[in-house]
Amino acid sequence: MSLIFLSQASGQDSIYMLYEGDSIEIAQGYYLNVVDIDTYYGEVTFSLKTNSGEVLYQTYNLESEFYYDDSYLTLSFDIENIFTGISGNVVKISNVHQYVIPINYGTISIYTDPAYVDVYLDGEYQGVNTGYLWIDNLNEGYYEVELVKDGFYTITEDIYVYAGETTYYTKYLTTVGETAISDDYYVDNGDEDFFVTILSLIFLATIILVPLFFLLILVLLLRKKKSRKTASKSEPLPAASQPPAPPASQLKSGEEPIEVKSAFEYPGAVIHYKVKVENHGPEPIGDIKFTLFVPDVFFMKDRKKSISMLESGEGKTVTFEIRPTGECGDCIVSGSIDYYDYSTKKRIKMDMENKMVSIVCPVLTRKETDEKAWREAVNKMIIAEEDSKDLEIPAENLFDISTRVLKDMNLFMLQPETTSTPQLFTGVARFYAKGATGLQYAAYVEVVGKRKSRLILKAWAEKQEALIGFYHKMLEEIEKRTDIKIFVDDSITQYNIRSTTIKDSVVQRSNIETGMDAGGRTCPNCGRAVEEGEKFCMECGEKLQ
Repeated sequence: MSLIFLSQASGQDSIYMLYEGDSIEIAQGYYLNVVDIDTYYGEVTFSLKTNSGEVLYQTYNLESEFYYDDSYLTLSFDIENIFTGISGNVVKISNVHQYVIPINYGTISIYTDPAYVDVYLDGEYQGVNTGYLWIDNLNEGYYEVELVKDGFYTITEDIYVYAGETTYYTKYLTTVGETAISDDYYVDNGDEDFFVTILSLIFLATIILVPLFFLLILVLLLRKKKSRKTASKSEPLPAASQPPAPPASQLKSGEEPIEVKSAFEYPGAVIHYKVKVENHGPEPIGDIKFTLFVPDVFFMKDRKKSISMLESGEGKTVTFEIRPTGECGDCIVSGSIDYYDYSTKKRIKMDMENKMVSIVCPVLTRKETDEKAWREAVNKMIIAEEDSKDLEIPAENLFDISTRVLKDMNLFMLQPETTSTPQLFTGVARFYAKGATGLQYAAYVEVVGKRKSRLILKAWAEKQEALIGFYHKMLEEIEKRTDIKIFVDDSITQYNIRSTTIKDSVVQRSNIETGMDAGGRTCPNCGRAVEEGEKFCMECGEKLQ
């Protein structure tokens, strides 16, 4: 790490010089990384990582402000200058303000062998354990940990988490059909302790078993003598009929052979619908097929999932990915499960419990605010974010279209920040509004580029149902004006036009379709000759047909 501290300047708390590739520990478990410094465009890319993963990855312009805030750390500073130094590219930062809240939460560190295990905490899905999985910000108390992996027995256990401490939880999963491996700790004291233990057990068994042996012989002799005296007086009784013992694996009355659980998750701009099946029957079930039915207002290409086999006592989970459109209202998601039951030698079909998804499109009212109040508000709300690839739209036109759409939705726009040079245009706009019930809404639009452009769109709301509807309503209105039509290419990892990739809550959108040939024509507005492949006039910004 290269960190140079300079003397305080007038009106500034501190000045630092950071080199490209530096990694600085800001607070316990928080590392600020200088990923890239672009002196040509005057941009610097920072990432902020914790033990749980990356929490921020963003590019900033010269003279802009870095700001990050969560329940533990608040960090901000000004990007004052970007230049090439003796040892490489340098970014000069100033007005560094940092506030760390004392730790009053506990942490669980989960390690499993093998890895790639689905982890649930109190029934909530936490992710896949690829090594050590850290679960932070937990209040002190008991938590139920559930470990699920195909082909292995499911482990469920309660553990206690202490405030301000890390609880390390290690488990070795057992393949279905094998003997379980104990995870208890032990101390190896060598062969001497082993032989002493064996001799002690033999001595103890001798003391206990020898008297019991003589006592048993005495009881048998007395019973035999008594039976001889009463044999002539008593008539033999007929043997009582004993009912057949029920099989050990027989189900209890009223218990279903399989149990189905389902729940929604909202990782960002999409909805995850998870369905878990547990086999409580005495025999395996196989060829399990899941079919999901959703209204036409959702995008979902892969409506079917399957599991090959579930042994007795085993459970597995499948995940459907659903992307809403701009439609609003309450929608019912239903489905069915079809499987082969080895105990009855028949296929069984059953319906899944209907689940209601509420997509709320808010009625907004403009509410004036300033940037400080705007930042304080969004820190308390839920966020959805998308970042496009290069679009065949001039940056100035795309920025005007996007901001006009949000203003037409009755959001108040703070003073926009724009920079325009012959090589690059950047524009940032922030929006704020309130709903009819008093809930807060906010949005952020950033456009970077010149002849081609990149759009970053963020939305905030106080409730997840409102965020989904608010975000997709903005997206739908922008798509109407840019002819971008989204269709599902792969229901798990991709929504695209030609090439679009989703990673968690960040969606990559490709350029609009390029099948139209505009060569040899002129702009209908200004008469300028149109180059081949242009979608918008580079002179006046008119959309080309």
